[in-house]
Amino acid sequence: MKRIFFASILFLTMSGCISDIEEITGNCKVVLKDGTTLSVSQDIRQNTRTGTITYRDEEGNLKSVFKEDYETFNCGS
Repeated sequence: MKRIFFASILFLTMSGCISDIEEITGNCKVVLKDGTTLSVSQDIRQNTRTGTITYRDEEGNLKSVFKEDYETFNCGS
């Protein structure tokens, strides 16, 4: 149920604000508010208006991290 909800939100956000999406290439590290670090080896997308980061995990599942859930992220080659 959560996946359907998040997928719906992501779809509505992307369809309404396609110009607000920035594609970031390279490996990325996302530091969450709880201190956990996510390592993302594929490209990510950031909604520049809301700060939401969308990426694929190691299994290819689509995931999103909302601005209020992460401290910072850093991407580089």
